[in-house]
Amino acid sequence: MQFIMKRIVAIVLFIANSIPMFSQIDSTGSKNEKKEIFTVVESMPQFIGGEEVLQKYLITNAIYTTSALKDGASGNVYLTFVVEENGNIVDPRVLKGVHHDLDSISLRMIRNMPPWIPAKKRGKPVKCQFNLPVKFTLSQNPGSITPQPSDYWAKKGKKYFLQKCLEEHGKNQNECDCWYEFILWNYNNYRLDDLDLKMMFEKQKCE
Repeated sequence: MQFIMKRIVAIVLFIANSIPMFSQIDSTGSKNEKKEIFTVVESMPQFIGGEEVLQKYLITNAIYTTSALKDGASGNVYLTFVVEENGNIVDPRVLKGVHHDLDSISLRMIRNMPPWIPAKKRGKPVKCQFNLPVKFTLSQNPGSITPQPSDYWAKKGKKYFLQKCLEEHGKNQNECDCWYEFILWNYNNYRLDDLDLKMMFEKQKCE
């Protein structure tokens, strides 16, 4: 799958509360029965670091492909998955998709997530269903040749980014210039604090 590194921004919105939709109960009484998957609990599962860190994870990893861009795909990808008692993510599924590439990207983001803080019921960790809508929105003209920076990136965002890129992450000037253009195409509607630069440098490529 080929990812486009410019000419698009994926705006990711998420709802951090689970929407009860599924439950699984095995009432056979067998010793090998599957444990109940709860949808209503005292404490819902949480991404380690909280909602702000979850948002950064989603924003940083939601990149359009050339196919999705060509097709003008946008909208909500509705996902569901189970957070197990140990916090591991299992059984991620698309409830309602938008485009096969965007659906695959969304599933990959869920599968690559680190363990969560599990849900609790009566003070004990339990399996819990969690639903997460991810919204992809085209915010740049696909036919554009040169990205136009937002007021934030034009005024102070570029300065702060280049400082972090050069001094904290050890990139050279050419690399940082490339990454700055990458940000304009993909994250022009966000601020530097909304991005996880370390993850962006590790997961993406700027060419």
